[in-house]
Amino acid sequence: MIEPEIIKGLKKRHKNIFPLLFQRSVEHAETTVELFDILEDLPRYPVMWSEEKRKWVHVSDVTLSHRINLLKGS
Repeated sequence: MIEPEIIKGLKKRHKNIFPLLFQRSVEHAETTVELFDILEDLPRYPVMWSEEKRKWVHVSDVTLSHRINLLKGS
C-alpha cells in the first residue's frame, strides 16, 4: 500500500492528469517508485493500460476495433 501522503504529493505534482486516470494509476502501482514511473511516463491521450508493459500506452484507435477483430479471428 502506498502511503496517503505520497499519493497526495503526487496528486499535487500531476494536477493536470484526469482524476480517474490518476486513481487507476494508484490501483495499478505496486510500489511508490512504480507509481512515480507510471505518472511520469504518461503518454498523450487516448490511453489504455498495458499489463505487459505495466504502464499506460497511447492508442490511436479509441474504439480498439483492431483488438476486437483479432478476438473474432478476422
